[in-house]
Amino acid sequence: MKASVRKSRFSSRQKFGLLLIAPSFIIILGLMLYPLLYSLGISFFNLHITAPWLGTTFVGLKNYLSVITDPDMHSALEHTLILAAVGIGLGIPISLLFAIILNRKFPLRGLVRGILIIPWVIPGSVQGLLWSRIFDPHYGALNGILIQWGIITDPVAWLLDPTRALLFIAFASLWGAVPMMSLLYLSGLQSIPEELFDASRVDGASFWGYIRYIVIPLLLPITLINLVLRTIDAFTMFDLVYVLTGGGPAGATQVTGYYLYQAAFTKLNYGYASALAWLIAITVTLLAIFYSRFTLKEETAS
Repeated sequence: MKASVRKSRFSSRQKFGLLLIAPSFIIILGLMLYPLLYSLGISFFNLHITAPWLGTTFVGLKNYLSVITDPDMHSALEHTLILAAVGIGLGIPISLLFAIILNRKFPLRGLVRGILIIPWVIPGSVQGLLWSRIFDPHYGALNGILIQWGIITDPVAWLLDPTRALLFIAFASLWGAVPMMSLLYLSGLQSIPEELFDASRVDGASFWGYIRYIVIPLLLPITLINLVLRTIDAFTMFDLVYVLTGGGPAGATQVTGYYLYQAAFTKLNYGYASALAWLIAITVTLLAIFYSRFTLKEETAS
């Protein structure tokens, strides 16, 4: 009898709690679900924004096929994958190294941790303005330092060379992303018992052996998070490209996020842009599934 009364009271409290969060849930659902469904719907139509009197025409999967067969999209996808490869290949080792250093005790460690997070909290557009001043060919800090050191003799227009402009954008992106990735790794390192390090040292393992066989396997879930976040950042990057290069020179820094912006707000082709956005979301989801299976396989093997 008492159990049934408690169950009914708990059920009543549950219903009351759901009633309290219902307004917020409905608002959030309306702000998120409706735009998603609307964008999915218009991806099957050809919208003439500049000629509304023509109305909308149902084209089925034509927009998706146009995205898949578009040579400009292929180029943007290639640049995005390069951006993601640099962000993952350099960002993860550098972030793990910073986390290992910050996890050790040294003077002013708290101050250094606070300074490390500064690049991450700066908005992307502000980061772009900062790096545009650094890379400026006339009065940029990078040219000034290299000329003073005797590495170069004349100023270099770093962002006007198609062969290296994308790499400089990737470097600027890393500057803002590494702090957050390092903090994630640092939180994981602090959850590893100190006894494991002492036991490995007693067994004769070196410090790098401890990192290789204990730290890296235990931090695989955080590595998965960083992999997914860096991939999402690469596929949705807009602000840095917009401020630094505008997709140039000669389309060398045209990535999927900036290409999506151009399709929607420059060419005003909202049906095509919606199809592109959904294909980007599907691609990132598939990559996230691949990452999760790969890290799970590595975790099981270790």
